Amino acid sequence: MNVLKTALLAAASMTVASAAFAADPIMPAPTPIVPVVDDSSVWDGFYAGVNAGYGWGEYDDGATTDIEGWLGGAQLGYNAAFGGVVVGVEGDYQFSDIKEDDLGINHFGTVRGRIGADLDGFLPYITGGIAFGELEDAAGETEYGWGWAAGAGVEAMVMDNLSVKGEYLYTSFNEVEVGGVDVDAEAHIARVGLNFHF
Repeated sequence: MNVLKTALLAAASMTVASAAFAADPIMPAPTPIVPVVDDSSVWDGFYAGVNAGYGWGEYDDGATTDIEGWLGGAQLGYNAAFGGVVVGVEGDYQFSDIKEDDLGINHFGTVRGRIGADLDGFLPYITGGIAFGELEDAAGETEYGWGWAAGAGVEAMVMDNLSVKGEYLYTSFNEVEVGGVDVDAEAHIARVGLNFHF
């Protein structure tokens, strides 16, 4: 009787093991769930836009003259985002009426680096680089010169590919020879802009 019982138990065990082994090919192993991380940023890529603002400063040709006036122009740039930090480069060119009568800054441009923090569609940043432009003296003599520019701003996405910005920029030109006289000129610039992102 014990021998029969043992044989029946052994047969039952083999049947269960065979059924489990046969079921393995039918039920594949579960696929692990891997979370998808989106490293993209709304700021990545090229952009272009327009701006307008107001500038005030000084023109020094031996005598210091206060200058001020409106300005407007366009900008082109590129941004790259790295884990919440946005770095980029921007070039702009401005038509300027920052003058006293005819004396002052006719037009100018800058090429600057930018670095900021990506705060979910809101970008505070600092910027700095080179400046170039045309200065004019009281006699109507003009000359191009080089300088530098630095400032800060904030930019915010208002649509998928459209942003608005406000920016302060300090621009300085040093020892530009205009009409045979060395001229220093500086301007504080406050401007707003609109950028289209590609």
